[in-house]
Amino acid sequence: MTNDDGLPIEVDDLMLRRLEYSDATDLFEIYSNPDVARYQFFTPWTMEQVEQFVYSQSDVFVGDPGVPFVLVAVLLAEKKVIGDCQITINSVQDRQGEIGFTFNPLFSGHGFATKTVHAALGYGFTRLNLHRIIAGVDARNEQSWRLMERVGMRREAHFVHANLVEGKWIDDYIYAMLEDEWKEPSTAGWPEPIDRSVG
Repeated sequence: MTNDDGLPIEVDDLMLRRLEYSDATDLFEIYSNPDVARYQFFTPWTMEQVEQFVYSQSDVFVGDPGVPFVLVAVLLAEKKVIGDCQITINSVQDRQGEIGFTFNPLFSGHGFATKTVHAALGYGFTRLNLHRIIAGVDARNEQSWRLMERVGMRREAHFVHANLVEGKWIDDYIYAMLEDEWKEPSTAGWPEPIDRSVG
């Protein structure tokens, strides 16, 4: 670990780290893709929107309640950002958090997203000291909810007609995991939790 946020974390052929300005081109490749935007209820992003997203992370403090903290997944062999995970602390007192993720479809089928989400959950539990992490997903997005099941998240809810998108009602699934349900890989070294008793 190189600094007080406990990052970067390396897991096999991937590295998780903070978002950097130089990541904008790789992120644009992801967020401008209509297939990616389809299940996230936004229109494909422009480069200006991507740059604003990157800039918004420049002063985010790790562990700020209510503020999404973005971890990017870098494929080490190509030094390329292939996706990101956003972790938000919803309640410090109750140690509740939420995760969301987006990946480049060109790199699917190799287990990269599964490794990244598992590691991001681990970061939430070990570094951010969360007890429970949830994730919401468009019920049509089978690839994403199957990924959640692969990493050990449980489906806790099915919200029928939760969103109206382009005149169509869309269902949502809610998944969750508790800290003692996350399994630490034997090869990974995880950072110490943030000490919230100081300051």
